[in-house]
Amino acid sequence: MLMESTPSMTNWQPVSKLKRPGMHLLSSLQAVAHGSDTVQYFQWRKSRGSSEKLHGAVVDHVGIEHTRVFRDVAELGAILEGISPVTGSAVPAETAIITDWDNRWAVKDSQGPLNRGIDYEGTVMQHYHAFWKMGVPVDIIGSQDDLTKYKLIIAPMMYLCSEEAGAAIESFVSSGGTFVTTYWSGIVNENDLCHLGGFPGPLRQTLGIWSEEMDGLHEGEHNSLIYKKDNALHLEGSHVLYDLCDLVHTEGAEVIAEYGNDFYKGRPALTVHTFGKGQAYYLAARAKEPFYDEFYGKVIQDAGVRRVLDTELPDGVTAQLRTDGLSEYVFILNFSGKKQQLAFNTLEYIDLLKNQSVQGSIELDRNGVCILKRTVK
Repeated sequence: MLMESTPSMTNWQPVSKLKRPGMHLLSSLQAVAHGSDTVQYFQWRKSRGSSEKLHGAVVDHVGIEHTRVFRDVAELGAILEGISPVTGSAVPAETAIITDWDNRWAVKDSQGPLNRGIDYEGTVMQHYHAFWKMGVPVDIIGSQDDLTKYKLIIAPMMYLCSEEAGAAIESFVSSGGTFVTTYWSGIVNENDLCHLGGFPGPLRQTLGIWSEEMDGLHEGEHNSLIYKKDNALHLEGSHVLYDLCDLVHTEGAEVIAEYGNDFYKGRPALTVHTFGKGQAYYLAARAKEPFYDEFYGKVIQDAGVRRVLDTELPDGVTAQLRTDGLSEYVFILNFSGKKQQLAFNTLEYIDLLKNQSVQGSIELDRNGVCILKRTVK
Protein backbone atom coordinates (compact mmCIF):
# COMPACT_ATOMS: atom_id res chain seq x y z
CA MET A 1 0.00 0.00 0.00
CA LEU A 2 1.22 3.46 -0.92
CA MET A 3 -0.01 5.03 2.31
CA GLU A 4 0.53 8.72 1.59
CA SER A 5 1.46 10.57 -1.59
CA THR A 6 0.93 14.11 -2.75
CA PRO A 7 -0.85 14.60 -6.07
CA SER A 8 0.96 17.88 -6.69
CA MET A 9 3.53 19.36 -4.31
CA THR A 10 4.67 19.35 -0.70
CA ASN A 11 5.12 22.38 1.53
CA TRP A 12 8.06 21.26 3.66
CA GLN A 13 10.96 21.05 1.21
CA PRO A 14 13.34 23.98 0.62
CA VAL A 15 11.64 24.54 -2.77
CA SER A 16 8.09 23.35 -3.48
CA LYS A 17 8.17 22.16 -7.10
CA LEU A 18 5.00 21.13 -8.92
CA LYS A 19 4.86 17.66 -10.41
CA ARG A 20 5.41 17.93 -14.14
CA PRO A 21 2.80 16.52 -16.56
CA GLY A 22 2.88 12.73 -16.38
CA MET A 23 4.95 12.59 -13.18
CA HIS A 24 1.99 11.89 -10.89
CA LEU A 25 1.03 8.86 -12.96
CA LEU A 26 4.65 7.73 -13.28
CA SER A 27 5.50 7.99 -9.58
CA SER A 28 2.23 6.35 -8.52
CA LEU A 29 2.66 3.40 -10.88
CA GLN A 30 6.23 3.00 -9.66
CA ALA A 31 4.72 2.06 -6.28
CA VAL A 32 2.27 -0.32 -7.96
CA ALA A 33 5.11 -1.87 -9.94
CA HIS A 34 6.89 -2.63 -6.66
CA GLY A 35 3.90 -4.35 -5.08
CA SER A 36 1.38 -1.73 -3.95
CA ASP A 37 -2.29 -2.45 -4.61
CA THR A 38 -3.46 1.07 -3.79
CA VAL A 39 -2.46 4.72 -4.18
CA GLN A 40 -3.53 6.79 -1.16
CA TYR A 41 -3.25 10.55 -0.76
CA PHE A 42 -2.31 13.15 1.73
CA GLN A 43 -4.49 15.03 1.47
CA TRP A 44 -8.03 14.85 0.03
CA ARG A 45 -8.89 18.51 0.57
CA LYS A 46 -6.64 21.42 1.54
CA SER A 47 -7.39 22.80 4.98
CA ARG A 48 -8.02 26.53 5.44
CA GLY A 49 -5.56 26.83 8.28
CA SER A 50 -2.68 25.30 10.21
CA SER A 51 0.74 24.11 9.00
CA GLU A 52 -0.41 22.05 6.00
CA LYS A 53 -2.93 24.47 4.49
CA LEU A 54 -0.63 24.93 1.47
CA HIS A 55 0.34 21.27 1.09
CA GLY A 56 -0.81 19.53 -2.10
CA ALA A 57 -4.24 17.92 -2.16
CA VAL A 58 -6.72 16.34 -4.56
CA VAL A 59 -9.22 19.17 -4.00
CA ASP A 60 -7.78 22.69 -3.88
CA HIS A 61 -9.15 25.68 -1.96
CA VAL A 62 -11.19 26.58 -5.03
CA GLY A 63 -13.33 23.51 -4.26
CA ILE A 64 -13.97 22.26 -7.81
CA GLU A 65 -12.86 19.33 -9.93
CA HIS A 66 -11.73 21.40 -12.92
CA THR A 67 -8.05 21.55 -12.00
CA ARG A 68 -4.96 19.96 -13.50
CA VAL A 69 -4.28 18.03 -10.28
CA PHE A 70 -7.79 16.63 -10.05
CA ARG A 71 -7.62 15.49 -13.68
CA ASP A 72 -4.29 13.76 -12.97
CA VAL A 73 -5.83 11.88 -10.04
CA ALA A 74 -8.90 10.90 -12.09
CA GLU A 75 -6.66 9.63 -14.90
CA LEU A 76 -4.71 7.47 -12.47
CA GLY A 77 -7.94 6.09 -10.99
CA ALA A 78 -9.18 5.05 -14.43
CA ILE A 79 -5.86 3.32 -15.19
CA LEU A 80 -5.85 1.47 -11.86
CA GLU A 81 -9.36 0.23 -12.61
CA GLY A 82 -8.21 -0.91 -16.05
CA ILE A 83 -5.30 -2.93 -14.66
CA SER A 84 -7.27 -4.47 -11.78
CA PRO A 85 -6.04 -8.02 -12.63
CA VAL A 86 -2.65 -6.90 -11.23
CA THR A 87 -4.21 -6.55 -7.76
CA GLY A 88 -2.96 -9.21 -5.36
CA SER A 89 -0.14 -10.35 -7.63
CA ALA A 90 3.36 -10.75 -6.22
CA VAL A 91 6.78 -9.27 -6.94
CA PRO A 92 8.94 -12.32 -7.82
CA ALA A 93 12.23 -10.99 -6.47
CA GLU A 94 15.24 -13.29 -6.60
CA THR A 95 17.39 -10.60 -4.94
CA ALA A 96 17.06 -8.99 -1.52
CA ILE A 97 18.84 -6.19 0.33
CA ILE A 98 19.10 -6.48 4.11
CA THR A 99 18.17 -3.07 5.53
CA ASP A 100 16.73 -3.02 9.03
CA TRP A 101 16.06 -0.43 11.70
CA ASP A 102 18.32 -1.96 14.38
CA ASN A 103 21.34 -1.71 12.10
CA ARG A 104 20.40 1.81 11.01
CA TRP A 105 20.15 3.03 14.60
CA ALA A 106 23.40 1.32 15.60
CA VAL A 107 25.55 2.39 12.65
CA LYS A 108 24.42 6.02 12.87
CA ASP A 109 25.16 6.07 16.62
CA SER A 110 28.72 4.82 16.18
CA GLN A 111 31.48 7.28 17.05
CA GLY A 112 33.94 6.79 14.18
CA PRO A 113 35.23 6.15 11.63
CA LEU A 114 33.32 8.85 9.70
CA ASN A 115 31.74 11.28 12.13
CA ARG A 116 30.75 13.78 9.45
CA GLY A 117 28.06 11.28 8.47
CA ILE A 118 28.26 7.56 7.71
CA ASP A 119 25.50 7.91 5.05
CA TYR A 120 23.88 4.53 5.67
CA GLU A 121 20.72 5.30 3.69
CA GLY A 122 22.74 6.68 0.77
CA THR A 123 24.91 3.55 0.75
CA VAL A 124 21.87 1.27 0.57
CA MET A 125 20.49 3.34 -2.31
CA GLN A 126 23.87 3.21 -4.05
CA HIS A 127 23.65 -0.58 -4.18
CA TYR A 128 19.91 -0.70 -4.91
CA HIS A 129 20.16 1.76 -7.79
CA ALA A 130 22.30 -0.65 -9.82
CA PHE A 131 19.47 -3.21 -9.75
CA TRP A 132 16.85 -0.57 -10.53
CA LYS A 133 18.80 0.44 -13.64
CA MET A 134 19.16 -3.18 -14.76
CA GLY A 135 15.47 -3.95 -14.21
CA VAL A 136 16.06 -6.53 -11.47
CA PRO A 137 13.28 -6.79 -8.83
CA VAL A 138 14.58 -6.44 -5.26
CA ASP A 139 12.97 -7.14 -1.87
CA ILE A 140 13.96 -5.05 1.15
CA ILE A 141 14.20 -7.39 4.14
CA GLY A 142 15.42 -7.51 7.72
CA SER A 143 18.26 -9.60 9.09
CA GLN A 144 15.80 -11.97 10.79
CA ASP A 145 13.71 -12.65 7.67
CA ASP A 146 13.78 -15.87 5.65
CA LEU A 147 16.70 -15.89 3.20
CA THR A 148 16.09 -19.22 1.52
CA LYS A 149 13.85 -18.01 -1.33
CA TYR A 150 16.52 -15.72 -2.79
CA LYS A 151 19.47 -16.34 -5.09
CA LEU A 152 21.33 -13.14 -4.17
CA ILE A 153 21.43 -11.17 -0.92
CA ILE A 154 23.19 -7.84 -0.38
CA ALA A 155 23.89 -6.38 3.05
CA PRO A 156 25.51 -2.92 2.72
CA MET A 157 27.29 -1.86 5.91
CA MET A 158 25.81 -4.62 8.07
CA TYR A 159 27.45 -3.03 11.11
CA LEU A 160 25.07 -4.78 13.52
CA CYS A 161 25.15 -8.50 12.86
CA SER A 162 23.95 -10.95 15.49
CA GLU A 163 25.29 -14.49 15.76
CA GLU A 164 21.89 -15.73 14.55
CA ALA A 165 21.96 -13.49 11.47
CA GLY A 166 25.52 -14.55 10.73
CA ALA A 167 24.57 -18.22 10.98
CA ALA A 168 21.59 -17.71 8.64
CA ILE A 169 23.82 -16.02 6.06
CA GLU A 170 26.42 -18.77 6.41
CA SER A 171 23.72 -21.40 5.79
CA PHE A 172 22.39 -19.41 2.82
CA VAL A 173 25.80 -19.24 1.14
CA SER A 174 26.72 -22.83 1.99
CA SER A 175 23.49 -23.99 0.34
CA GLY A 176 24.33 -22.22 -2.94
CA GLY A 177 23.33 -18.59 -2.43
CA THR A 178 25.38 -15.53 -3.36
CA PHE A 179 26.03 -12.94 -0.66
CA VAL A 180 27.53 -9.45 -0.95
CA THR A 181 28.49 -7.22 1.95
CA THR A 182 30.78 -4.28 2.49
CA TYR A 183 33.16 -2.37 4.72
CA TRP A 184 31.88 -1.71 8.27
CA SER A 185 30.02 -4.99 8.58
CA GLY A 186 29.99 -7.53 11.40
CA ILE A 187 31.25 -5.02 13.98
CA VAL A 188 28.70 -5.27 16.82
CA ASN A 189 26.02 -7.66 18.06
CA GLU A 190 22.36 -6.93 18.83
CA ASN A 191 23.40 -5.22 22.09
CA ASP A 192 25.79 -2.87 20.26
CA LEU A 193 28.78 -4.68 21.78
CA CYS A 194 31.80 -5.31 19.56
CA HIS A 195 32.40 -8.86 18.39
CA LEU A 196 35.58 -10.34 19.82
CA GLY A 197 37.96 -12.54 17.88
CA GLY A 198 38.25 -10.38 14.77
CA PHE A 199 35.91 -8.50 12.43
CA PRO A 200 33.63 -9.08 10.57
CA GLY A 201 32.51 -11.21 13.50
CA PRO A 202 29.90 -13.84 12.56
CA LEU A 203 30.57 -13.20 8.86
CA ARG A 204 34.31 -13.89 9.02
CA GLN A 205 34.17 -17.57 8.08
CA THR A 206 31.60 -17.03 5.32
CA LEU A 207 33.57 -14.19 3.74
CA GLY A 208 37.00 -15.75 4.21
CA ILE A 209 38.57 -12.46 5.34
CA TRP A 210 39.75 -10.73 8.51
CA SER A 211 39.26 -6.97 8.80
CA GLU A 212 42.16 -5.47 10.74
CA GLU A 213 41.76 -1.69 10.40
CA MET A 214 39.42 0.91 8.89
CA ASP A 215 40.77 4.10 7.30
CA GLY A 216 38.48 7.14 7.12
CA LEU A 217 39.17 9.49 4.19
CA HIS A 218 38.76 13.27 4.25
CA GLU A 219 36.36 14.94 1.83
CA GLY A 220 38.15 15.19 -1.51
CA GLU A 221 40.59 12.41 -0.58
CA HIS A 222 40.50 9.31 -2.77
CA ASN A 223 42.04 5.91 -3.31
CA SER A 224 41.53 3.53 -6.21
CA LEU A 225 40.27 0.00 -6.78
CA ILE A 226 42.32 -1.79 -9.44
CA TYR A 227 41.17 -5.13 -10.84
CA LYS A 228 43.70 -7.94 -10.85
CA LYS A 229 44.48 -9.62 -14.13
CA ASP A 230 42.35 -12.70 -14.86
CA ASN A 231 40.14 -12.09 -11.80
CA ALA A 232 37.07 -14.17 -11.00
CA LEU A 233 34.63 -11.63 -12.50
CA HIS A 234 36.73 -10.97 -15.62
CA LEU A 235 36.56 -7.22 -15.00
CA GLU A 236 39.22 -4.75 -16.07
CA GLY A 237 40.30 -1.21 -15.23
CA SER A 238 39.88 0.76 -12.02
CA HIS A 239 37.40 2.78 -9.95
CA VAL A 240 37.62 5.72 -7.55
CA LEU A 241 37.24 4.99 -3.84
CA TYR A 242 36.27 7.49 -1.13
CA ASP A 243 35.11 7.90 2.50
CA LEU A 244 36.05 4.47 3.93
CA CYS A 245 38.75 1.90 3.17
CA ASP A 246 38.91 -1.36 5.10
CA LEU A 247 42.28 -3.10 5.48
CA VAL A 248 41.65 -6.83 5.27
CA HIS A 249 43.57 -10.10 5.16
CA THR A 250 42.32 -13.03 3.10
CA GLU A 251 41.55 -16.28 4.92
CA GLY A 252 40.53 -18.40 1.96
CA ALA A 253 38.99 -15.61 -0.15
CA GLU A 254 40.24 -14.81 -3.64
CA VAL A 255 41.30 -11.23 -4.40
CA ILE A 256 39.43 -9.65 -7.31
CA ALA A 257 40.79 -6.10 -6.94
CA GLU A 258 43.43 -4.27 -4.90
CA TYR A 259 43.99 -0.78 -3.51
CA GLY A 260 46.01 1.47 -5.79
CA ASN A 261 47.33 4.08 -3.34
CA ASP A 262 48.56 4.88 0.17
CA PHE A 263 50.46 2.58 2.52
CA TYR A 264 47.95 -0.20 1.89
CA LYS A 265 48.50 -0.20 -1.87
CA GLY A 266 48.24 -3.79 -3.11
CA ARG A 267 46.00 -4.90 -0.23
CA PRO A 268 42.61 -6.50 -1.09
CA ALA A 269 39.80 -4.07 -2.01
CA LEU A 270 37.32 -6.64 -3.39
CA THR A 271 37.26 -10.36 -2.63
CA VAL A 272 35.15 -13.44 -3.28
CA HIS A 273 35.05 -16.58 -1.16
CA THR A 274 33.68 -19.88 -2.41
CA PHE A 275 31.96 -21.32 0.64
CA GLY A 276 30.08 -24.59 0.36
CA LYS A 277 27.98 -24.39 -2.80
CA GLY A 278 27.82 -20.59 -2.85
CA GLN A 279 29.91 -17.46 -2.97
CA ALA A 280 30.42 -14.47 -0.68
CA TYR A 281 31.77 -11.11 -1.90
CA TYR A 282 33.35 -8.43 0.27
CA LEU A 283 33.70 -4.84 -0.94
CA ALA A 284 36.27 -3.27 1.35
CA ALA A 285 35.75 0.39 0.34
CA ARG A 286 33.09 2.82 -0.84
CA ALA A 287 33.32 3.17 -4.61
CA LYS A 288 32.08 5.75 -7.07
CA GLU A 289 29.98 4.92 -10.10
CA PRO A 290 30.07 3.10 -12.44
CA PHE A 291 31.51 0.42 -10.14
CA TYR A 292 28.15 -0.87 -8.88
CA ASP A 293 26.62 -1.22 -12.36
CA GLU A 294 29.66 -3.12 -13.58
CA PHE A 295 30.06 -5.29 -10.49
CA TYR A 296 26.42 -6.28 -10.04
CA GLY A 297 26.02 -6.84 -13.78
CA LYS A 298 28.56 -9.66 -13.45
CA VAL A 299 27.25 -10.92 -10.10
CA ILE A 300 23.66 -11.41 -11.30
CA GLN A 301 24.92 -13.38 -14.30
CA ASP A 302 26.92 -15.72 -12.09
CA ALA A 303 24.08 -16.02 -9.56
CA GLY A 304 21.46 -16.79 -12.21
CA VAL A 305 19.32 -13.77 -11.35
CA ARG A 306 17.15 -12.75 -14.29
CA ARG A 307 16.27 -9.27 -15.46
CA VAL A 308 12.64 -8.37 -16.16
CA LEU A 309 13.55 -7.70 -19.80
CA ASP A 310 16.49 -9.37 -21.48
CA THR A 311 17.79 -6.12 -22.91
CA GLU A 312 19.86 -3.08 -21.93
CA LEU A 313 17.57 -0.37 -20.58
CA PRO A 314 18.13 3.29 -21.54
CA ASP A 315 19.48 5.56 -18.79
CA GLY A 316 16.64 6.62 -16.51
CA VAL A 317 14.32 3.78 -17.56
CA THR A 318 13.53 0.81 -15.33
CA ALA A 319 11.45 -2.34 -15.76
CA GLN A 320 9.73 -4.00 -12.79
CA LEU A 321 7.64 -7.15 -12.56
CA ARG A 322 4.54 -8.53 -10.87
CA THR A 323 3.02 -11.96 -11.46
CA ASP A 324 -0.03 -13.98 -10.45
CA GLY A 325 1.62 -17.25 -11.51
CA LEU A 326 -0.11 -17.40 -14.88
CA SER A 327 0.62 -13.96 -16.28
CA GLU A 328 3.49 -11.53 -15.76
CA TYR A 329 2.94 -7.77 -15.70
CA VAL A 330 5.93 -5.74 -16.85
CA PHE A 331 5.98 -2.09 -15.75
CA ILE A 332 8.31 0.04 -17.87
CA LEU A 333 8.86 3.46 -16.29
CA ASN A 334 10.64 6.39 -17.93
CA PHE A 335 12.30 8.73 -15.41
CA SER A 336 14.89 9.99 -17.92
CA GLY A 337 13.17 13.31 -18.62
CA LYS A 338 13.02 12.66 -22.37
CA LYS A 339 11.44 10.32 -24.91
CA GLN A 340 12.97 6.86 -25.09
CA GLN A 341 12.88 3.96 -27.52
CA LEU A 342 13.11 0.47 -26.04
CA ALA A 343 13.71 -2.73 -27.98
CA PHE A 344 13.11 -6.07 -26.29
CA ASN A 345 12.95 -9.79 -26.98
CA THR A 346 10.70 -11.53 -29.48
CA LEU A 347 8.00 -12.47 -26.97
CA GLU A 348 4.53 -11.14 -27.68
CA TYR A 349 3.05 -8.76 -25.13
CA ILE A 350 -0.31 -7.09 -24.54
CA ASP A 351 -0.13 -3.36 -23.77
CA LEU A 352 -2.67 -3.01 -20.94
CA LEU A 353 -2.94 0.77 -21.27
CA LYS A 354 -3.62 0.69 -25.04
CA ASN A 355 -5.24 -2.78 -25.11
CA GLN A 356 -3.23 -3.90 -28.11
CA SER A 357 -0.56 -6.44 -29.02
CA VAL A 358 3.08 -5.31 -28.90
CA GLN A 359 6.19 -7.02 -30.22
CA GLY A 360 9.78 -5.89 -30.73
CA SER A 361 9.90 -2.34 -29.39
CA ILE A 362 7.99 0.50 -27.76
CA GLU A 363 8.34 4.27 -27.53
CA LEU A 364 8.03 5.97 -24.15
CA ASP A 365 7.02 9.60 -23.82
CA ARG A 366 8.76 11.84 -21.31
CA ASN A 367 7.57 10.61 -17.88
CA GLY A 368 5.90 7.81 -19.81
CA VAL A 369 4.65 4.45 -18.53
CA CYS A 370 3.96 1.21 -20.34
CA ILE A 371 2.41 -1.87 -18.70
CA LEU A 372 2.86 -5.09 -20.67
CA LYS A 373 1.29 -8.47 -20.01
CA ARG A 374 2.99 -11.71 -21.01
CA THR A 375 2.38 -15.38 -20.31
CA VAL A 376 4.59 -17.01 -17.69
CA LYS A 377 7.20 -19.19 -19.37
